[in-house]
Amino acid sequence: RVLKAGPGMNQDPLDEALRLHLPSLPRPKALPKRLERVYDGMGDRLAMRHHLDRYDELSGGPSARGIDEDMLRRMASYLLSLSEGRWRRLAKSIPALWKRGGREHRKIAGMLIANLPETALGDHRWTVFSTLLQHDVGLAPVVDAAEEIRRATGEGPSEQWLIAMAAQAPLWHRYAAVIAMTGPPEEVGPTVHDIVASVASPSRMFERLRERWLERHVDARTA
Repeated sequence: RVLKAGPGMNQDPLDEALRLHLPSLPRPKALPKRLERVYDGMGDRLAMRHHLDRYDELSGGPSARGIDEDMLRRMASYLLSLSEGRWRRLAKSIPALWKRGGREHRKIAGMLIANLPETALGDHRWTVFSTLLQHDVGLAPVVDAAEEIRRATGEGPSEQWLIAMAAQAPLWHRYAAVIAMTGPPEEVGPTVHDIVASVASPSRMFERLRERWLERHVDARTA
């Protein structure tokens, strides 16, 4: 039996917003706007949750809403459940989410890359992720997505993949370094160390991350 919410019963606002604005899986290009309606539907319940300290660089797209990570995970999980049997269609939404920009869209895009089957993605998930990095989006979205993929799969890209990516262009050299720095320093060799050490630093945030990672890399090699 399903209980209907009475005057004194509060339904979960996220569940309500998802059912209202995403009753079925939309066309790939329509998903970003549908999700924005979900964000809007949350109203002031999430407006005071500020988790924006890492988004102090380039982002583009809609302003960050401050929706916390647990809520975003629930949204991604809902999309994965909604698209079961049609994962390829959901995978086609990832470029649209990333291109639309904004903290929430890009975090959900990273979660989808991390959790969709590679058969649905159409390629190795790290390669799919790299195809999104055609423009400078700042540091935080790349760190977030790379950490999400590592968390879901338990592994990072191979050294050969990082070396090949870094050789493509200066921007990809930087992003290869960022992706490397989201993993344990002891897992990579001197070539990846040099990729991280040699890239031009675009920000103080990047430099702090690099300094900590390089120190740990040296410690791991001398232990």
